[in-house]
Amino acid sequence: MDYILFKNRSYRGVISKGLGLYFTHFRLFFKASWLTAIVFALVFAAMETLLSIQLPALSATIMRQELVLKTALSPEVAQQYLATLGITFFLILLYAVVEALTAATVLNKLKEHHDTNTMIVPKRWFAISRRMMGRTLKGYFFTFLTVMVPVLLIMVVIFVLHQLMPAASMTMMVVAGVLCILLGLLYFPMLYVFMKYMMNKGKSYFSQLRSSYATGLRHWGHIFTTCLIGGLIVCVLAGICCMPAIILAQAHWISQEGVLNGDPQGMPDYINSLSFITYFLTGFVLVYLCMPILLMIYYMYGSIETYEQEKNKLDI
Repeated sequence: MDYILFKNRSYRGVISKGLGLYFTHFRLFFKASWLTAIVFALVFAAMETLLSIQLPALSATIMRQELVLKTALSPEVAQQYLATLGITFFLILLYAVVEALTAATVLNKLKEHHDTNTMIVPKRWFAISRRMMGRTLKGYFFTFLTVMVPVLLIMVVIFVLHQLMPAASMTMMVVAGVLCILLGLLYFPMLYVFMKYMMNKGKSYFSQLRSSYATGLRHWGHIFTTCLIGGLIVCVLAGICCMPAIILAQAHWISQEGVLNGDPQGMPDYINSLSFITYFLTGFVLVYLCMPILLMIYYMYGSIETYEQEKNKLDI
């Protein structure tokens, strides 16, 4: 099959080529990313264990002491709860970093394909290229920063207006919701901005942000349709993969609701170990189920670049 990047394609062609490149070179992508995928899965399992087991158990203990037993919260439980919250926050940050590093192993091979139209299978199973890891971390952080600044500004404005006009709080909430939806739709071109930054190492992120975003905005429909269809495919597969983890998490929540009402725990002793293993396997598989999204964005970037080049030639 023809996996040339710079070719004008419809959203169907973009999705087809992205999936085709993924399945044709799965061994290559797996060999390049398996070690970071294991680290990602460990962080994912630890985070989910805290969120679905430790935090609900502590919350149930606190609520039972304060609402049912009518006793003061013990300092030990309060310290344990705050420590768990701190560890959870740290794991969420670590999760974002490890996710970026895992994506960097794939983006490194895509950069190789971008420059040479070929990809070489890594010679060693433990060989992890650090070529694009720093740039990927910066790309993730700058994109997150660009996305979050307008959202935070809207939240601050709504908060100030709420303090000044409490009677109009419901109207302001509706306005804030509409603005957030509009911003969400306007953020789709940021995918093109991110991929252009990753594939052009000579340019800084913010120096090309304005022009790249304007280009992406002109192709908003193409980006939106590609993300919608491709995202639905990946989300269905990811939902099936996550089903055992979701069932276990719900079982833990139901068990803690019973404890809050005075019932016994009702969970076997091995459930925590089983949950961690399930979350670990789920996280590892999720890496490779979500990976095609990067390849679709990669071909979407190539299609937009080709269209812009052809348009510039016609204008000349």
